[in-house]
Amino acid sequence: MNRFDVWLVMKNIEKGRVVDNIGLCAIVSPDELNDLPNLIVAPMTREFEDLPSRIEFEFEKNKGFIMLDQLRSINKNNFIKKMGELDSKVQAKLCSCLQEFFAL
Repeated sequence: MNRFDVWLVMKNIEKGRVVDNIGLCAIVSPDELNDLPNLIVAPMTREFEDLPSRIEFEFEKNKGFIMLDQLRSINKNNFIKKMGELDSKVQAKLCSCLQEFFAL
């Protein structure tokens, strides 16, 4: 599990319906934190919402948005399957937006 990997993740096992809680997430935590039990992820969606915290991307020929306003810490046990990796342009945009988002 590395930064910029895209995983199918069980986002909240306490919620009622499992189907609503499984989705794609991009790992945004630095690789230096990989030994910890949790990783920081940004959920991904296909629904457009014009917010500066949403990063447009294309993954496996599907257009979507990375939701930086929905960052969460997820236990590694909830990671189901690695689906791929964000391309280098999206990685650069993600880092830039995270810096702006947290005013670093």
